[in-house]
Amino acid sequence: MRNSLRIGVFDSGIGGLTVVKRLLEAFPEGVSLHYFADTARVPYGSKPVETLRRYVREIFDFFTQLGVDAIVTACNTSDSILSQREKTELTTPYFSIIDPTAKFLGETAPDKSTVAVIATENTVKKSLYLRRLFRYESISKILQRACPLFVPLIEEGIWEGEIVDSIVKYYLTDLAKIQPDFLILGCTHYPFIRSSIESLLSPRTRIIDPAEYIVKNVADWATISSHDSSTVEYYVSGNIRFFQEILGRYLGKAENVRGVDLTSSGIALKERVTS
Repeated sequence: MRNSLRIGVFDSGIGGLTVVKRLLEAFPEGVSLHYFADTARVPYGSKPVETLRRYVREIFDFFTQLGVDAIVTACNTSDSILSQREKTELTTPYFSIIDPTAKFLGETAPDKSTVAVIATENTVKKSLYLRRLFRYESISKILQRACPLFVPLIEEGIWEGEIVDSIVKYYLTDLAKIQPDFLILGCTHYPFIRSSIESLLSPRTRIIDPAEYIVKNVADWATISSHDSSTVEYYVSGNIRFFQEILGRYLGKAENVRGVDLTSSGIALKERVTS
């Protein structure tokens, strides 16, 4: 009989590791994280919505097979394309990454605040951040900018240097001139290049990382009954070795990585790689 809380976390690729890191900080004990990285099909940001819905349904079915107690979406794109009904009708609790971030800003931002959202093309098109933030009188202006090259760059392991700085400037120079009060990193990949983004912005612009707020939501919900150290199992649909390299670079260790096969009937486990 298991005592640890089993939480499924998913993303199109490595971006969700920024959420995993915060979850491990918040739950050093009592949690078993199961992270699905769909690296074979990354990026999600520009794919047809119906294709993405199929991917997400497959991931949910996979988590059901793993017997998770809750699902944390570390993918803003996936969160934006699902209806509220789809989220609430799942058999396990679903944690949105967009909703708690919008709620925090709406309830704490000073009057007449300007909020900028940088995200994938699909997240911008669905405008879920915009629709959530418009409910609050304190937000006077909302700007959105799609940055489609960010995810492929980060997935290649390029997180700093001239190439990153050039692409960040290409997408965000005009936005930086506006000097918004807040800038939401509307994709979990973007914290990997936060330093480059930050260097372009005015000091008056506060960067908002949604990972912080989804983790707070999980913490409010979770009941921990075990004192065993928390663990992570990783499931990767693409190149396992490259994922391990990224994992070691970002989290300092690359253990408990398993490959999965993407079949016509869904997602199936294959070999385990431990080193």
